[in-house]
Amino acid sequence: MARLAGMVSFSLVTWVLVGCSGPSTGPAPAQVSGKVTLDGNPMAGGEVRFSVAGQPVKVLEVKDGAFSGEVLTGKNRVEVVWDVDGPPNPMDPSTKLKVNKIAAKYSGINSPFSEDIGTAGKSDLHFKVTSK
Repeated sequence: MARLAGMVSFSLVTWVLVGCSGPSTGPAPAQVSGKVTLDGNPMAGGEVRFSVAGQPVKVLEVKDGAFSGEVLTGKNRVEVVWDVDGPPNPMDPSTKLKVNKIAAKYSGINSPFSEDIGTAGKSDLHFKVTSK
């Protein structure tokens, strides 16, 4: 009986180790950088969101009109968002709602921006957006 339990334990450990160390099926990461202008001026804050279908969104912070970081390779939908404090929250007036300072057309599934990112990445991206 102890021999059977030992064999089952060994098999289970082997199965877990082999199963967990399989090849990654997702796209490879790549470095990107660029700039964002809002109404013709460097965007002071906000974020650029890169998303490959079926993968988690990669969010890069915008500071003084520039962004850089790691995103996934492949065809990316790109969104530009800058959430700022808005009116008081009607459910809790001591807090404020967040509102996007950027025109809605630059975020969501209808964003006009897309980038095909290869393994070498890209360093010359430029997204021009307008306010509401």
